[in-house]
Order: sequence, then C-alpha cells, then structure tokens
Amino acid sequence: MAPSRARRARQRLIATAVTLGIAATGGIVLAPAASAATDSAAERYAPLRQPDRITLTPGADPTTEQTITWRSSTQVTEGVVQYRAVTPEPYPGGILTATAARRIEQTTGLGYTQAVHSATLTGLEPGVAYMYRVGDGTTFSEWQDFETSSATSDRFSFVYLGDIQNGILSDGSRVVRNAFRDRPNADLVVQIGDLVNDAEADDQWGELYDAFSYTLGTQNMLTTPGNHEYEGGLSAQFSSQFPYADNGPEGEGEIYDRLDGTVYYTDHEGVRFVALNSNVVDTEGLEVQAAWLDEVLTENPNPWSVVFFHHPVYSLDEGRNNLGIRQSWGPILEEHDVDLVLSGHDHAYGRGNLRANETDLPAGADAELSQTGPVYVSASVGTKFYEAGPRHWNENDAHLRRLVTGVQTYQVIDVSGGTMRFEARTADGAVLDGFTITKSEGQKLVVDGVEPQIIDPGTPAPCLGCEPNPDPGPTDPTDPTDPGDPSESYVYERTKDLLSVNRSNAALPAGVAYHQERDLLYLGDQNGRTIFEIDPETDAVLRSMTLPENIRDLGVDEERQLLYVGQQNRNWVVVSIADEDFGQVLRGSYPIIESNRSLDVDPVNDFVYVAVPARGVEVFRASTGESLGVVNGTADAYYVAADPETGIIVTTKFYSVAGAIGIQAFDSTRGFARIWEREARAGARQVDIDSTNGLLYIGYTGTSASAGGFSVHDLQTGQELVDMVGPDYGKDGYGITVDEERQRVFVANRDFRLNPPGEEMTAAAVTVSTRVLDAEPVDPTDPTDPTDPTDPTDPTDPTDPTDPTDPVDPAPAEPWVATALAAIPTETPEGAAEVRAVGSVVDPATGFVYVADEMRPARVHVIDPAEDRVVRVMTVPSIDPVQDGMRDIALDPEGGRLFVAFGSNWVEMDAATGAKLAGPFAFSGGIRGMDVDVAGGRVFGATRGDGFEVRDMVTGDLIQQVSGPADGGAWRTHGVAYDAASDRIYVSTSDATGSTDGIRVYAGTDYTLVQRMPFADADFRSIAVDAPGGLVVVGRQTDLFEQSGVSVYRAEDLTEVVRLSAHEYGNKVYGVSVDAERRTLFVSARDRYPVGLVSITLPAAE
Repeated sequence: MAPSRARRARQRLIATAVTLGIAATGGIVLAPAASAATDSAAERYAPLRQPDRITLTPGADPTTEQTITWRSSTQVTEGVVQYRAVTPEPYPGGILTATAARRIEQTTGLGYTQAVHSATLTGLEPGVAYMYRVGDGTTFSEWQDFETSSATSDRFSFVYLGDIQNGILSDGSRVVRNAFRDRPNADLVVQIGDLVNDAEADDQWGELYDAFSYTLGTQNMLTTPGNHEYEGGLSAQFSSQFPYADNGPEGEGEIYDRLDGTVYYTDHEGVRFVALNSNVVDTEGLEVQAAWLDEVLTENPNPWSVVFFHHPVYSLDEGRNNLGIRQSWGPILEEHDVDLVLSGHDHAYGRGNLRANETDLPAGADAELSQTGPVYVSASVGTKFYEAGPRHWNENDAHLRRLVTGVQTYQVIDVSGGTMRFEARTADGAVLDGFTITKSEGQKLVVDGVEPQIIDPGTPAPCLGCEPNPDPGPTDPTDPTDPGDPSESYVYERTKDLLSVNRSNAALPAGVAYHQERDLLYLGDQNGRTIFEIDPETDAVLRSMTLPENIRDLGVDEERQLLYVGQQNRNWVVVSIADEDFGQVLRGSYPIIESNRSLDVDPVNDFVYVAVPARGVEVFRASTGESLGVVNGTADAYYVAADPETGIIVTTKFYSVAGAIGIQAFDSTRGFARIWEREARAGARQVDIDSTNGLLYIGYTGTSASAGGFSVHDLQTGQELVDMVGPDYGKDGYGITVDEERQRVFVANRDFRLNPPGEEMTAAAVTVSTRVLDAEPVDPTDPTDPTDPTDPTDPTDPTDPTDPTDPVDPAPAEPWVATALAAIPTETPEGAAEVRAVGSVVDPATGFVYVADEMRPARVHVIDPAEDRVVRVMTVPSIDPVQDGMRDIALDPEGGRLFVAFGSNWVEMDAATGAKLAGPFAFSGGIRGMDVDVAGGRVFGATRGDGFEVRDMVTGDLIQQVSGPADGGAWRTHGVAYDAASDRIYVSTSDATGSTDGIRVYAGTDYTLVQRMPFADADFRSIAVDAPGGLVVVGRQTDLFEQSGVSVYRAEDLTEVVRLSAHEYGNKVYGVSVDAERRTLFVSARDRYPVGLVSITLPAAE
C-alpha cells in the first residue's frame, strides 16, 4: 500500500545558506536536436554537448552530499553543476556552481567517444530539496531536483528492480514506468545487476536511460554488477556511470582492485543498504567480502538493513547452485538478521526464508503466514525467463513461499518507523506478492500478505542408487583411510597446443573425445554445431561434421565407430564416425530431463550418462535411448565420465569455492552405490577416466596462475596424485580427454573466446600435456598408411552420382528431410545483434529467403540457403527502426517489392536495396500475419481477431473487414496466406483457449467462408500454401520439446498429410514459407532451436 503521505509533497525546509560553490547567473538551456526515426544506433546514441544519462548516486554522507554523473561529447572538457535550494521561481538567483572532479573518456563499439563527468556536491543540509542542472557552463540540461537524506529515521519508499537485460526499452520500460507511477516519490532505486545484455554495447546503455527517462536524475540509484556487466572485465559504462562511496573492503592486491567501486554501503533514513559483488566469488573474493559484510552489519546504527547482490543465496534455477555465496555470506546474513536480501539472475520471481525462522514465533503470530529472520527475494524486469523450482530451497532447509515464472515484476517497499511493507507487482501494476515486517520492543515478525502457495517440487525420475549399498567394501566413503602414497611418479609436461581449430572456423571449443585405436581427437564447437576430427600428431583437421544443434559434450564408442553427442536443447544423438557414413545421425534425438552440461557413454554396459545440474546424472540405455533414472546424490553434477572396465562413474560439481565436495564416484555394477567423494580445487568442471592405468583426470576453469590446468587422481579412491595448476596445462577448460596409451591429456580451452583484461594469452583450442615416463610406448601402425583400408584420409570416393559421364541421374530428394541452416545459429555470435526469426518469404528466381526479425532494430535477413549464408541484412524503414520488431513479410517477385509487417503497420520496401517505396500503412490492431495479392492489389492482415483485414496495397485503405463465422467460438487469427492459383485465403489461429477450428478458408472474390478444419486449441502461429504440391503448411507455436515443428495438410480437403514434430523441424515456429520450384519448405524457429531457420524437403509437385 502507498505511504500515508507523499514524501516530496510535504512542506520542505529551504536551505538558507550553502557554503560551497560560486554564485552564478542562470544559463540558457539548449535542447538536443530531434532524432529522426531512421537514425542508426550510432546516430541515435552519439553524445552531444547537451548532457544526457544523468544519474544520482549517494555521496559518502547522503545527508550533506550528492553525487551527480552525466555524459557529453568530448567537446566538453570541464563539466559543471549549477544548483540551489528548490524555489518556485522560473529564473532563480543564488545559484551555486560546482566543477566535476572526474572526467572519463570512453571509446564505444558504435564508433564514437564520449565523456562521463562526475561531481559531488558537499555542504548540503539534511532533508532539504535542491534543484540542479549539469552542463559545460553554456549548454545545460533541464532543471531537476533531489532531496538529501534526513539525519533521522523518516518515512520513505524505494523501488527494487531485478534483471532488465533483454528488450530493455521495448519491454522493460513499461515496468519501470509503472514502478514510478506507483511510487513517484521514491527516494531510491535498488537494482541488482544485468542492466544490459552486452556489457560494452553502448546502444543498450542508451536504451536503458531511455527506459528510465528522467527518473535516475531525481532518485538515487543503488546498483551492483550482474554477470552481464562483465565482458572479460567490468563494463566501462557501469564503472564510470555509477560512482559510489569509497567505503568497501580495504586492502592491497588484485582482489581489492576487482571489488573496487562495486562493494559499498549507504545509510538512508534508518536503513543501511549494502551492495556485494557476487561475480567475484573465488575463495579470496568470498572471504574478503564476508569479513567486510560482517563488520558493516555489526556497526550498523540503523534499525533496518537491506543487502543486495546479483546471484541469489538460494537459486530458483535448479541447474544453478551458488554454494560459495550460501556458505560464506548466508550465515552472516542470518546472524545479523538482515531484513531483506535482494537478488536476481534466475529470471523468475521467488521469495522465502529459512525454516528455522518459522519456530519460536511471538505470541499470537499465525504460524502459517509468519516467520522471523531475513527474507530472500529474487526478481526480474526483463522478458527473458527461466524455468524454476524449489530444489535448492528444499535441500537447504529453506521455505520457498512464493514462486512465479514467466512474469515481469517490480517491487515497491515502504519504510515507516517500525514497519517495512514489501509488495511485488506485475508489469501492469497488479499485486503479485506482499509481506510486512514489524519491529517492536526488540521483537521482529514477518507476516505474509498473500495466501500460502503450495509449490510443486516436480515429478522425480526413478532413483538409481537409493537402495542401501549392498557391499560397501573398503571404498565406503565413510572410511577416511586412503591407501599409502603411490610409488609411481606423476609428472606431466606441456607438449603442444593444437591450433588447426581456431577463431576462423569455430566459436567455442568444448566437449572433446579421443579415439584410442585410430589416434584421433574429436572436438565439439559448442556455439557452432561443428565437430572436428583432428590428427593430434600433425594438428590437421581431417574432416568435420555439422549437427542440428550446439554441442555440449562427446563420448566415443570405438568398436562401433560412433560418437554420442549431448546437444544443447536437452537431447542427445548418436552420430557415425565411420568412413562410409561419417557425420550421419544414426539414432536420436533422445530427450533429456533438464538442461544438460556433459555426456559420456559406457558401450560395454550399454549406458549413456548425462550430467544435468538441476537433477543429477540421468542414465539411459545406450542402444535404445530409454531413460532409466537419475543417480541418487548427483544433483549439481556438471560433468560425468564412465569407466567401462570397472563400471565406475565419476561426477564433478563445478563449485567456485574451495573445500566443497566436488568429486563423487559411483559403481554402476552395485546399483549405482556411491563409493567415494572428495573435496576439489575451486572450478573443478571436466572429468575423464584412464581405464588402462586406473587414473581419473579433473579439468578446471580459469585463466589465472592459480586456476585452470588439471589434477590426477586414483580412480578407486579419489586420492589426488598430482595437481598441474595453471594455464600452461589448460586455460579455462571446457573439455578433457586422455590418450591412455601415451598418457597424453587434451584440454579444450574456453579462453579461445575471451580472456579478462590482464589475462590475455595466445588462444589455443586444445592444450596437450604428456606424462613423463621412463620409456615411451611403441607407436601403433600408422593409420594413414595407404595400404590400410580403414584410412580415414583415403582419397578414393564412391562413384559420384552427379558425374556428367554417369548416365544415371540422382534420385529425387527424400521428402521431409530437415536441414538446420547455420545462417541463423542457436547462439548469438559474440558482438552480433540477437536474431529471432519470424515470418519469411522466398524469392522464386534466386531461391533466397527473406526472414523478418522480431528483435530490434528493425531488420530483414536475406539468406542464400544453397550456400547457407547471410547475403545481406536490410534495415526496415519502419516508423522507428530502432524500436520496431518485425512480424511477417511478403514479396512481389516481379516488381522486386517487399511488404513487411510490424506493430500494427506494414511498409513497402525495395527487395534489393531496402529503400522505402511506400507507407507505413496502418492495420486496425497489432499484426501477426500478412500476405499480399499482387495482381489484385490487396494486402491481407491477421490482427488476432476472429477474421482478417483486406486493405488496398497502394493507399492502405480498408477494403473489407472479414469476420469469422457466428458459430466460430474462440479464435485469434495469427497466420494468413493467399493462394493466387485458387484465389483463396487461408487463415490459422493460435493463443485462443477453447478454439475448435484450426484453419479456415475464404473465397478471394467475396470473402465467404468455404472451408473449416476442426482442431481443438490450435497453436497454428503461421501458415503457407504450396500450390504446385497441393499442400497447406502450418507452423506450430508451442515450445514444448518435440511438439512444435509443422503440420502439413492437403489443400483440397485439409486432411493431414504428415505431422513433423521432432525437434529437428523447429521449435516454437513463428514463420513458414515455400520454395515451390525447388520443393523446399522453410521454417522460422523463433527461439533458434535447433537453429533460427530450418529447410525441409518437400515431395515432388503433383
């Protein structure tokens, strides 16, 4: 509920004197030139002399100081602030001037250099309102105002915002606006990081300030960096735009440099706000911040405390476990009874507490609604959402009281004396959650303001290893006795780097597997869908294959010449590495219970093991793909390795804190009983087993001298034999495999993509280390011997069916074969703008596909599917190209005209140059689908009503509003397609709960309904007609695994021809188009699974 009186509306003290500054006359305020809607990001966000991005942050003493930061062009060499106590006079006298003490120049990725100025006003009076403007002494911003903190506890409000990150201006701004609509007089904004998606992208920082409008210049901003404020190092925009009091941890060394400016506290009218940096959570980072936090809370003179940081103590994303934060900071937060612990990162809303704080409640408290102790909250502003659940809460004796996914929220908190009222609200202002904290006579009570929520923990998979260990034996993990020190020497030397896979042909080396018999290395590119076959002796790429999805990890079955591949979108496949069908997917995809990180295969015992952090190690039957269950006690497992000789499997848990149990071993031959567990160095991630020598290899992330590399352990006991620390032995490894004969260790390096500043080094896809032995093993027969019929490099090809001397023509393509086009990959390449493919259309002359992009700025991607490449990207001349996202697209191939739908409009543009030819023209509502009748001069628009609109192509005037049938029931038109051959209009529905029709067909002459296809609750987002083939295709909108794709029907009677629901046919399909001449269907998978654009072969035309 709102406070009983508006803070800034009350009568305020007017300062009678200000001791700092120089009296100055009022200046002229110059307004910036209006920006044309067609400006590029570089033009729109380029700095001017006119100040912008004005931000308030608290001074060291918020009662008497105020820090103001702003941006300008580099023409401004000295920034100034003019200020005085608030007055109603339009041209006030008594103005004081302060000079900016800090000026930082930044060169941005958009090509311009900007200057950021900061000034701290001192000598102000507590609880007084001041007006101010910033500039260079001639050119100023508008006048704004702020109010210093009162010297005593007072009634005030603040706003708490989660991750913004995606759709900053288009989606996040309404949340911010509603927050300040609810609390226009809020004193502070607490934001927990991930303000932007790309740390150094200045257009995203520009969008952020557009979304906040003037509010950051009137309310103090308290923020902390999220992981997306880091790109190697901390964002230059973040560190310059948000200067805070220098009261964080004091000391010398790298860790203090990393924390500088991001760990701080400020006191405001009875509340101590404390910011921590949860990105710096190696052992030293956690310890330094923990000691400082304990001191700051011990010395807190205020009745209230709020601590905020990005990564939550209790994750809502069940695949994430912030163990170090929970172990290091959790006890301090509880000991000091912090009132609110605010975080984000998990892109969901959740709120709860420790169950220990639900006992010994004050007399009369409602046990179901009440607690004491800290309240932990996570929230999200943006439209990027994750699945969430209570696992980490339940496993740590915490009570997740409220969990909501898929919603944007803001939070408003009102503080008044001994009461703190918290409300979470959805983007439209509706109350989602609330509670009240009261403090009286030394007692504290937290009472829910909403009904209790029962949160479903989910249906667990069958538990493997839940039965008691039938034969613990000498390796029982409760037995602390290890065998004696090994007599053998374990010394390794770095021998080479493999460089044949590099930035020119790969994005992110990850999973790796070694083929012992053939002495070949298989390396997966996680962000490029490619697997490389490498000769480690010559460092040559022999062959490569491209799979439907990005690659997590690899396992090899040497006897059957198979690779088992874990793919990014929760599935695994089996691929041939035999010469005759290299790269062919032979089995799968098989669904995985949750998001996976690694995979290994035990071909002897017919098991596939997949590490699923949210659940544990899922076990499959290798030959059939049947899921057998999850190994008990393996939740948080990131990597898994299997030993076919002994049946032992080993997992790593990838904790960032030293001393945690990070390695576990289980015996598949004894019901998956756990046989040992060990602590691990921080960052233990990859794992592989040397069956021949009974050794276990653990790879580590990190590029510093004390991180990365690998350690070697006894497989039977887990005892560490040697730890090869440092980047010489593997740099931020994402994969590890072992040559058991030569005892070579191959580490796939993630540093290939990015190193933090100061840790740059020559990129290498794979680092090779070799154990120093007394005698080297004899090399096997050279696999490249030309007399060897299994030589993978044998140049002899089978008869080429396309050889012109061969009279036999190749057979027609098999219908319904899907190909994932790499032109729009699953993962956005570093530095590139995100793409979400929606409507598409094919140019019959060239075969090029024009793909509309839902993401901003307004773009159309022209793709050559034959070469799988982007030919060009055109900016759409929409109303606001920076903000408009596209919906659908149509083509006049003879006239070279594109018709592009966006918002509630369409525009006509040149298909070759992107130049605007006509429009924009308006539809009556938000558009989803569009098609054109070129000969008839008509545009058809699907605006989510019960019918569709027909408009004049030249003038945009409405020709007819076509309504659905009176007995049509629920219906929301999303797709529309015009078939010129039959002069019929096909429309489809989606998002209409209770709908009973899926497709309706109208006559093109008088728009009468001529055909209906019954279908309950259709999710037919898009529709296309294949006239020569006599087919109608609909794209299915759901994002449920293997339930999306497309459905194909006969045009004459709408009977189903084929349902293509497998993942390879596209997930969450927002666009379909047909190349009738080349017999190809193109599918736009909006969320880019398996990729953004999929081609599917069509049967021969009738």
